[in-house]
Amino acid sequence: MSGQKVPGRPLASSRGAGDARDVLVRTAAGLFARQGFEGTTLREVALGADVTPAMVAYYFKDKSGLLEAVVRRSLGVLLGVVEASVAEHEPGAFVASLVPRYLSALSEEPWIPQVLIREVISRESPLRQIFIDDFARHAAAAVPAKIMEEIATGSLRDDLDPRFLVLSLLGMCLFPFISQPVLGPLLGFETDEAFGRAYGDHVLALLSHGSSATGSLNAGDRA
Repeated sequence: MSGQKVPGRPLASSRGAGDARDVLVRTAAGLFARQGFEGTTLREVALGADVTPAMVAYYFKDKSGLLEAVVRRSLGVLLGVVEASVAEHEPGAFVASLVPRYLSALSEEPWIPQVLIREVISRESPLRQIFIDDFARHAAAAVPAKIMEEIATGSLRDDLDPRFLVLSLLGMCLFPFISQPVLGPLLGFETDEAFGRAYGDHVLALLSHGSSATGSLNAGDRA
């Protein structure tokens, strides 16, 4: 029976089913990031993935189902980074573990922030609840607690608010990938692997030492 077509399933050239589905999700993610959900057609996704439009419908039913698959995959990548950092970091080095892992993941798949900002966070939709349930709730439970541990052990300053440090980390790590189409050409950076490593070193240095050579940038010092 090998080689026979499974009833109802469109065959994808030489790819296995799992490979075809993954290629469709990755292709759709790139198109959604560049063109937006509304500006992308299923035909474009199928063409980019080198499959038939029927295969897109088979796996995801419609474009909304495909977007949900893209979002769930994105959240899985990001949650995996958090979980790995929680599980594998050296004592007192959670932030130093999280930042490079996070930037490495985004450098490999720079479409993730674009899709999440454009299609999930900035609009009211069922995907926002998926974002909360599949990622934000878990990250909000794990990351501030680890930061508080580092504050308690003296690895981080004791006057830091863990909530604000989470916001600072998110802003510093995500913004380059969101702004790259505009600021990349002006500041001369591409969100590739080399950028992820160099920018990760910069973020950790900034967190560790600040940006002032004299320490005079503190708001209390200027009062």
